[in-house]
Amino acid sequence: MRGSLRGRRNLIISLGLAALIGAASLSSWGMALDRLSIDLLHLVHFRIWGPPPLSDEIAIVAVDEETYRDEHFSNLPQALWTPELGNVLDAVLAAEPKAVGIDIIIGTTADSISPGYDRAWLKALQKGAKSGKIVLGYTKHQTDPVRPTIQQRWAVGAKDIRDLKNQNPANIQTDEDGVARSVPISIATTTGKSELGLAAAVLERATGTDPTLGQSRDELLLNFAASKRAPVYSLADLRACAEAGDSAFFKDNFAGRIVLLGGVLDVEDRVLTSGRFATLPDGQDLGPRCRIPADMSKFSGVARNAMPGVLIHAAALDNLLHENGLQKLTPNARFGLLSLLAFVSMYLFVMAKPWRALPVWLVFVAIWVTAALAAFVNLLAAPLVTGAIAMSLAAPAGLALRMGSMDRARRQLRNAFSLYLPKSEVDRLVKEEKLPSLGGELRDVTILFSDIASYSTLSERVEPGPLVDDLNRYFGRMTDIVQAHGGFVDKFIGDGVLAIFGAPLARPNSAVDAVRASLAMIRSLEDDPLYIGGDGQNGGGRIAIRIGLHRGEAIVGNIGSSQRFNYTVMGDAVNVASRLEGVGKHYGIPIVASEHIQESAAQDFTFRELDFIRVIGRDQPVRLYQPLGPEAAAKLDLPAFSAALTLWRDGRFAEAAKAFAALAQNGDELAARYVTWAQGYAETPMSGWEGIIQQGTK
Repeated sequence: MRGSLRGRRNLIISLGLAALIGAASLSSWGMALDRLSIDLLHLVHFRIWGPPPLSDEIAIVAVDEETYRDEHFSNLPQALWTPELGNVLDAVLAAEPKAVGIDIIIGTTADSISPGYDRAWLKALQKGAKSGKIVLGYTKHQTDPVRPTIQQRWAVGAKDIRDLKNQNPANIQTDEDGVARSVPISIATTTGKSELGLAAAVLERATGTDPTLGQSRDELLLNFAASKRAPVYSLADLRACAEAGDSAFFKDNFAGRIVLLGGVLDVEDRVLTSGRFATLPDGQDLGPRCRIPADMSKFSGVARNAMPGVLIHAAALDNLLHENGLQKLTPNARFGLLSLLAFVSMYLFVMAKPWRALPVWLVFVAIWVTAALAAFVNLLAAPLVTGAIAMSLAAPAGLALRMGSMDRARRQLRNAFSLYLPKSEVDRLVKEEKLPSLGGELRDVTILFSDIASYSTLSERVEPGPLVDDLNRYFGRMTDIVQAHGGFVDKFIGDGVLAIFGAPLARPNSAVDAVRASLAMIRSLEDDPLYIGGDGQNGGGRIAIRIGLHRGEAIVGNIGSSQRFNYTVMGDAVNVASRLEGVGKHYGIPIVASEHIQESAAQDFTFRELDFIRVIGRDQPVRLYQPLGPEAAAKLDLPAFSAALTLWRDGRFAEAAKAFAALAQNGDELAARYVTWAQGYAETPMSGWEGIIQQGTK
């Protein structure tokens, strides 16, 4: 239940944060990223599919650098080029193009100095206007527009100075970052009416259709990846061609095409566009030559990121002609898409571990990039970068949400089970992010069982409250010692302590850990005594303990019912350790260890063999040992004790009594006990003696 509530909470938070990211993308930075997305999609498309082919429907008559170097133009201002321009335009019109757009503005005339100087240019304009093929461009400003001379406007059909017949604005609008990504299809005028932009007007002349039909916007979002490249013809070469009267060349290259006349210069009239990352080096778009061969050495060979205005109009014309301009998502669709991308990225890191979520997220990003590119190919400008940024913001947010949620869950898990399960088991559950479950396994462990000696006598006159306080102090110290030596306190049984070494975490040698912990427990109570019912000054009983140690296989795990269970240990090893603790009372020693402990820890500790007994409830006899600290081992004559014990096992009780008596004189309390036992057996001989004592016979 708690997990499902946490899951719903994370889901709701993820949805809210994703919506917040989607809403934030509607800000100016989101719009800026959308614009950059269009530019990068052009680049990716260019790298994968290369540049579009040359167009056979649109052509450019270029006032280029070659024109400025030509002797017929180089020494004259552009206003005095009108005779040559008129001859070229007349030859182009004679080839029967579909329409001609003029993207150069000649704002002065030489007629006042040389009457009739512009006649050829004006006659060509008039010829084109009468046939309905000419569009004269001008630049629209907030104040006064920049227009061609009044004579040119009259030539294309204007009746007065305000008449705009066959005249249309050639404006190219740029975004806030100075990059042109669209051209106006129509532009509103101060009178409330609107007029077509240059590209749209030329298309209307060429096809006879209204370019605003089917358009949901007043501007065209340029698609340079889909627009074919218009071939560029140098005005200088065409001048020579017209002078030579080569009408066939004009017919072959301009008949049935839309022609734009404009500047293609190295620096002037260039604008950054959305295709700025996907341009070709200069000189790659040249059309066929008529009279003057192209001098490729004059071209820089550099791919410029800024594009001449007339080429932008040519791209717009192609987009309008083939209806392959780009479309943007509606604000609602964009918000929904970006919110979805953010949500999926965020929830992925909420639900999965980071090392699993990261590769899936990278695949998701790759899918998004692929989808955005596929949408671009299908004329939809998807917010590629904005989506990637939204996903990149959402992923760490999801990770933080997961970490916060997991921290809460881990704290709850630790708080719920740290008092009932060993720290290592709780750590494992936290790492695996799951609740504990029933189950056990057979493990090789060492069991430590301790009890307070004469506890009933110590506690019978103590009130319950103080008694519990004294026991808690004792249990706390013993628990700290056990845990400091790699053990785990399984449970407290009355005044007894059951501890496990080697589970739940395996240890290199659990027997050594248990022996070391046992000696530390005894030493702690000797160095800093604990009391029950007071202290040493007011009659409290001093705590002394006995410990039993045994190593063997036991079942360890969460044992109980689904409603209530404990992490505990079960098996014969537990029973043996409990019996050995009880045996210690008979031998008068604090620690009794089985032979399995001695075999495992003999290289680290000194052991004294005690006896060979058959404990209650077990048929197999157990050889008993006493682990000794360095000081105790130095005080005892262990070889002599071992020799006396051999006499005891052989049934030579009188000799054994004498041997133990000699040791007892040196303060060996255990040897003194053996003196009493050996003398008793010597006085009352036993039949069938095997050297094995049955627990409870002493």
